[in-house]
Amino acid sequence: MSDLEKRIASLEAINSIENLKHTYLNACDAKDVQAMMLTFKEGSCHIDYGEVGLFNNREDLAKLFENIACHDHMVESHHAHNPIIDLIDNRNAKGVWQITYNLINTNDHIMNTLHGTYEDEYINENNHWVISKTIFKAKSTLQTEIKDQLIKVIFSGKP
Repeated sequence: MSDLEKRIASLEAINSIENLKHTYLNACDAKDVQAMMLTFKEGSCHIDYGEVGLFNNREDLAKLFENIACHDHMVESHHAHNPIIDLIDNRNAKGVWQITYNLINTNDHIMNTLHGTYEDEYINENNHWVISKTIFKAKSTLQTEIKDQLIKVIFSGKP
């Protein structure tokens, strides 16, 4: 493989990994449990979402996601930015992402904005990148209450 071919293959891998992460976030916003699950490695994987939970497989994450988030009153918006993708070899990569997450809970009349970092590991299985490990680290949070059409800050700061 020529140097140019290697560079193109690297760019294609990075693009695929970025699309993978965006597919995951869009599936979460759309409440598409199956699409969300398919972004993770089948079988054993490491998913550490801090206070949300620690999971050893995608199915356990999907169960929690379905129970907590898959409701019409939970309006979510995930925004990943500033990715740094490091290709280790043709089969393995690491990535660091900044994330801004917004939730509007129309039943409880609260809004949350959370900012943090995803530290991911990816594996290429059968020419398809998936997440094999992810750790979320919260950096800041803003929780507000909506009452009488006014927004009141409940908490603002580092979790």
